Amino acid sequence: MTFQLIKTLGLSALFSIVITVNTTAQADHHSQSEANAMGNGTIEAAQLTLCTLNSGKTLKDVEKLIPSIRAFQNEIGLNSFFGLMTPLFVSRQSTIDFILADFAAFDELAAAWDQFLVSSSGAKVQASLDKIATCNRSLHRYYHQYTKYSDDDRRVLSFNWCSKKESVSMESLMAKHRSFADPANPHILHWGIAAPAWGVRTGDLQGEFAHLVGYGDMTAALADQSDIASKGGWKERRDYFSSYANCSGENLWKFDIANIPSN
Repeated sequence: MTFQLIKTLGLSALFSIVITVNTTAQADHHSQSEANAMGNGTIEAAQLTLCTLNSGKTLKDVEKLIPSIRAFQNEIGLNSFFGLMTPLFVSRQSTIDFILADFAAFDELAAAWDQFLVSSSGAKVQASLDKIATCNRSLHRYYHQYTKYSDDDRRVLSFNWCSKKESVSMESLMAKHRSFADPANPHILHWGIAAPAWGVRTGDLQGEFAHLVGYGDMTAALADQSDIASKGGWKERRDYFSSYANCSGENLWKFDIANIPSN
């Protein structure tokens, strides 16, 4: 787990490109259905460590650190959905070079944090990260809407901040979100909604919640864009943006996965 002492964040630029990420295998193993609705109990903690490289450091240095992070996660029993995210299509305001993402059950993440705070090996991993990059951390509540298991270790993720229109009830908005999974989009592996919890402040975010969409590869991501353009998908998007929520715009991230939780 990529822990550092929590800092006061100044992320007005950062969260225009912040992500999150994919569903966990645990959610798929424990559910007989690929479609999950907000409120059905499929909720996880999404911990994002947002980093900028220090002078003279590169992503190669970050990649070399991943095995040490995984070894420490194993030591403290954290079986999170964990990986390294790097930007593909992001806002010009972005100052983030990479994101280390952990998705786990709340109780599992809590136990791991308690062990980290008294761990000498955890402190060493943190010190190694601090030499490479300057990072801040945020925690989100992640509500699975649609989940399809995959053991691929490379994916791409779309992230979009949105806010509910004043005239729309929360119940109507949740029903609209659930409708997106019926029928399921054949191009996506998962989609969900992230609600900010810790490490963010008013002004840091471009919305009240974020849509996260995961694809297996760029072929699937661009096939989805093709369907939006040529097969009527734009009508559903127009309806959502005009009647349900105001959104800041999607950013796309490459996601190299270092661990997929086992059952």
